[in-house]
Amino acid sequence: MPASYTAAEKRRLAWLTIKAAKQSLAGDRNADTIDDRLKREAERIGERAEERGRAEVAELERRLSQVRRDAASARVTMRTSSGKDRADARRLMHDHEQAARRIEGELRRYR
Repeated sequence: MPASYTAAEKRRLAWLTIKAAKQSLAGDRNADTIDDRLKREAERIGERAEERGRAEVAELERRLSQVRRDAASARVTMRTSSGKDRADARRLMHDHEQAARRIEGELRRYR
């Protein structure tokens, strides 16, 4: 699942992990001694990060399809025009293709 943690969430998870490790070391080896509140808080943080990650992926996919449509439109303009208009359309097409590659790179981070 894609997840997008904020810096504060990462710090909080690290603190919760340390606290849970201390509780685990202090208790019985055969019993779960970690406080349920710590587990629930860690789960809530994870759920929020996953929800944020899904929203970010959806937005990136939406932008990628828009940029690809814009690149296709510029390609058609380039092929049907001449002179300065053709050069401008080619430059615009290359810009859109470069933006699409950047978005694809961002999407790879979530997979």
